Amino acid sequence: MRVVSSVLIALLVGVPVAVAQSSDVTALSEYLKKLPDAKPPAYDEVQRLALAANPLGCEDHPHAPGPGGVGSAPTRQPYLWQRQGKPEILEDYERHRAFYGCLDWHSSVNSMWMMVSLMKADPKISLAPAIRNELDRHFQKSNIDGELAFFKNLQGPGADFEKPYGYTWLLKLYGETKTWDDPDGKRVAIVMEPLAKWMADQYVRYLQSLDYPVRVGLHPNTALTMGFALDYASQTHDTVVMKVIHYTAVRLFGNDKHCATNMEPVFGDFTSPCLAEAAIMGRVLDKQAYGRWLDEFLPPANSELFAVYSKEIDAVHGNNRDTTGTDEEGLPNAHLIGLNYQRATDLLWMAAGLPESDPRVPVYRKLADISAKQGFDKIGAAGYLGTHWLATYALMYENENNASR
Repeated sequence: MRVVSSVLIALLVGVPVAVAQSSDVTALSEYLKKLPDAKPPAYDEVQRLALAANPLGCEDHPHAPGPGGVGSAPTRQPYLWQRQGKPEILEDYERHRAFYGCLDWHSSVNSMWMMVSLMKADPKISLAPAIRNELDRHFQKSNIDGELAFFKNLQGPGADFEKPYGYTWLLKLYGETKTWDDPDGKRVAIVMEPLAKWMADQYVRYLQSLDYPVRVGLHPNTALTMGFALDYASQTHDTVVMKVIHYTAVRLFGNDKHCATNMEPVFGDFTSPCLAEAAIMGRVLDKQAYGRWLDEFLPPANSELFAVYSKEIDAVHGNNRDTTGTDEEGLPNAHLIGLNYQRATDLLWMAAGLPESDPRVPVYRKLADISAKQGFDKIGAAGYLGTHWLATYALMYENENNASR
């Protein structure tokens, strides 16, 4: 749903109402022919089972008692491990916490989203009994009561634990269960509702407090988390969250020009700051206004400055310390592998935001194929540092790819 008209965006950010100069159709057509063919693996039952194995393998493994990944708040908050001297795991945590598995809180949340999304797409998937068992174990009233009490009682430097990234993943999960026509989906949505409503309210306040966007290629990225929250708002018809996202995106990004594509990627990034911003603007502006904004924000798709999005990402060289703390020499950086999927998904959103006749559309879609294939080629290379979340981002790409083609 796009509620910002082309005239309104022109008034808000100073973009001329007249149509901006379009890209060179002939040059883009020739560039498209030169791009290599790339076919990500078919999204079939075998692929779905392979993806589902990842969250099933980590949801019941409690977080380690140490710091979380760079870019997110550390798990030293007393969420699962209590620190009266030697760290001790929370007594009865299976009853008073819902998202205690995988490597960290937000990874547990997005892994739950992944399992629900897979079940909605394929209710008869052979792993359905195991997925339903996970939902039953983690989503009882006592679990969500414990989560809500924990977050409401956070104070001091750790009061923003998992905000905004984890909050918006929780909202995205709630939206997925709310729209799942299934007894388990309906039960989980009812149980989750108090936590989701509280986090939605907190997220609105967070967006309204921002004077500047966060543009890093990691968890706090404003455009990235807006996308997750907009998924939730669209699914649940939360008009308050939707309107605040639309207004804030225009307020923070409407005047942006000449994004520094030549500065990407930074070692350890799992999202492209330029493409994440372009993707969210493609979702809030109407197609004509978006095309004009994009003319100013990104270089031509056939230019050298845009070629970074067709080149393979080197996930090994540079700083060998992984963002999750591993420094094994030669270990691929899981974030850079995941960057392939986020780029691909953003490129699809960008294509969807433009008129179908825009010559950039087939180029963006072809670049999405190239990036996604690179991700699938490396998805298992980073071990547990990757499997606890990479499959989730692969599924987000698959979902958008299926919806847009």
